[in-house]
Amino acid sequence: DQVYLDITHRDAEWLYQRFPTIQSHLKQRGMDLARNALPITPAAHYTCGGISTDLNGATSLRNLYAAGEAARTGLHGGNRLASTSLLEGLVFGATVADYCGTGDGREVAEEAKRVVESSTSLLGRASGARPASPATATQPPATFLLDQVKRTMWDNVGVMRTRSGLEYATDVMEGIRDEASDLYDQEPSRVTAALRDAAYSGHAVAEAAASNPVSGGAHCIVEEEEEEEEVLAAGFQ
Repeated sequence: DQVYLDITHRDAEWLYQRFPTIQSHLKQRGMDLARNALPITPAAHYTCGGISTDLNGATSLRNLYAAGEAARTGLHGGNRLASTSLLEGLVFGATVADYCGTGDGREVAEEAKRVVESSTSLLGRASGARPASPATATQPPATFLLDQVKRTMWDNVGVMRTRSGLEYATDVMEGIRDEASDLYDQEPSRVTAALRDAAYSGHAVAEAAASNPVSGGAHCIVEEEEEEEEVLAAGFQ
């Protein structure tokens, strides 16, 4: 089965002027926005809300603010569409900036700056550790594990999920998270830090998805029996 995007009812010149990059990409593959129905597939949308904030963009974690794609402000309800994040980004982005630049927010920002500088200094002086660098000898295993994170999340925590897949992803991500933390402790770098953070985030998302019985928003739970029936039906076609 294939899903298609069809915008051939619009004027060709308007399409070419409005979507020149997409048209150029399609032309290289023998396709045309104005003539063809385009095969599409679900893609990663990073985050689509989730971090709860107050009216200043502040989260429950002191010194951490969220605005736009990552935030759950309630401004557009529980099932926010992607493009409405423009309003959230503009309104709450400016609100966070205003809050951090004046009054209580400035005091919080200064405190955060002191904490970051102190942590960076301690990292450089840590016993057996070197200051964080763009790449180190641990980059190959870190890169391999990051690929595992991406593959596990894509295959099991995507738009259509199964309960067994979510359980599997939670277990796998827990193992990668522990190994990633060990790698970072042995050799702190941007690469190992990125892996560690991705592993923690992936495990948290998989665990939360596995504990959520509701199919809503940008994903759905597919029952195992239904999935098996679809596979069998495809086999007889």
